[in-house]
Amino acid sequence: MQAEVLSVGTELLLGQTVNTDTTIVAKALSALGIDLLYAAVVGDNVGRLEKAVYDALDRSDILITTGGLGPTQDDLSKEIAAELLGLPMVFDAESWEAIGKYFVKIGHACPMNNRKQAMFAKGCTILPNACGTAPGCMIEKDGKIVVQLPGPPHEMADMFRRQVYDRLAARTGGCIASRFIRIYGMGESQVAQTCARWIENAEGVTLAPYCALGECQLRVTARGRDEDEALRQ
Repeated sequence: MQAEVLSVGTELLLGQTVNTDTTIVAKALSALGIDLLYAAVVGDNVGRLEKAVYDALDRSDILITTGGLGPTQDDLSKEIAAELLGLPMVFDAESWEAIGKYFVKIGHACPMNNRKQAMFAKGCTILPNACGTAPGCMIEKDGKIVVQLPGPPHEMADMFRRQVYDRLAARTGGCIASRFIRIYGMGESQVAQTCARWIENAEGVTLAPYCALGECQLRVTARGRDEDEALRQ
C-alpha cells in the first residue's frame, strides 16, 4: 500500500510551528510496511488544500492528514475530504458531548463554534480525542483510506497509536526496517562509487549513502513480514 501525509496549517509554512507530525507518522508507516511516497505541507487555503487532497487521493491508497480539525472557519480538512469523496457532513451527538466534557474538565465554558468539531463525513469511523477537543476520523471509500488527525503532536501521536495503527496493520501484514552503517574517512561520493554495484543491483534490499557531520552513513533498508525477517535480508 502507498501512502501520503498532508500536514495542514499556515503556521507550518511560516516557520512558526515545527512539523513533527510527519516524522511521527512516517516512522509508524515504515513499521507497518506501508510505502510513504509523498509528504507535503499546505496552508489554510480552500483552493490549495482542495487541490492537495485531490492529488493525494488520485495517486495514493492512503491519505493521512494532520491539522485542520479545529473550530474556526479556516479549519477545513474534514469538509474538503468529504466533498471530494462525495459524502455529506453529519453531526455526531456523542462527539459533541465529549467535547463539552473536555471543557468542563479544564474549567472553561464550551464555545458554540466547537460544535463544528462534531461534524463528520457520513459513514466514517470517528476517532475520539483523549488529549484535546478535536476528534479525528477514518474514511474508507472506493478503495481509498483517508485518516484525519489533529495537528498538535501529542494529540496526533496518541490518536494514531491507540486507534489508527492496528486498523492499518490489519490491512498490511508487513514491515520496513532500516539500519545505518557509519563510515569514517570516506565522503558520500566515494561511498556511492565503492558500493555502486550493490546500490544499483540490490534485490529486496536498498542502499543509500548520506552525508553527515564528520562521517558518511549508508542506510540499508529491507522489507519483511516483521522487523526480524526484514533485518535478516
